[in-house]
Amino acid sequence: MLAVQNITRTFNEGKAGFRNVTFSIEEGEVIGILGTSGCGKSTLLRVLSGLDKQYQGGFSFSKRTVGMMFQEPRLMPWLTVKDNICFGIQKGQQQELAKELLQLVGLEEFADHYPKDLSGGMAQRTAIARSLITEPDVLLLDEPFSALDAFTKMQLQDLLLSIWDERKTTMILVTHDIDEALYLCDRIFILRGQPGELFAEIKIEQEKPRSRGDVKLVEKKSEILHLLDLNRNSKGDQL
Repeated sequence: MLAVQNITRTFNEGKAGFRNVTFSIEEGEVIGILGTSGCGKSTLLRVLSGLDKQYQGGFSFSKRTVGMMFQEPRLMPWLTVKDNICFGIQKGQQQELAKELLQLVGLEEFADHYPKDLSGGMAQRTAIARSLITEPDVLLLDEPFSALDAFTKMQLQDLLLSIWDERKTTMILVTHDIDEALYLCDRIFILRGQPGELFAEIKIEQEKPRSRGDVKLVEKKSEILHLLDLNRNSKGDQL
């Protein structure tokens, strides 16, 4: 599905971004990219999305339709929920899919509402639906739930899992939240350093959906915390 070979994207005189990153992803996998601030997680996603072309190395998709979801909903305030979802496609095109997506994200009764009428969670649901309107083979998610309260975040994590279960969309999720990565992902890539390098890969064996209190996930969290070496980071050797 996706093969990445020694890609590097650095800036700020080589002190930021990432370097020499190599990995592959199978169709239908949910991959988490985890690391502390400044290790190049979001930059990597921008490169894979095609938004940043100033990189070295290479990557290839076996299927190239890519959807992107950002940290903020980025809805256009003058458009309704339905029109935001359908923005960028020709009038009349994908209208049935838009109806399906509204139902999928639980917003069918809010199709004609404007962003000002939505809660933060509803706005993100709209953004999820918009990212799926082109039926992407790969969905890139850049910390999509980081600004939400804990309960709304969990609801949208479950929504994302339901979308994956129904569509088997390949997903790459950038997050700072270890629990989120453990709950959603099949594998987790740990980035460390400035610029970031792929330091470790964690495979999650438990089938989805998972229990948030699973003891084995707690053990994985401890392993990840050790790999991130946060004590070292707090002493000034930043990741």
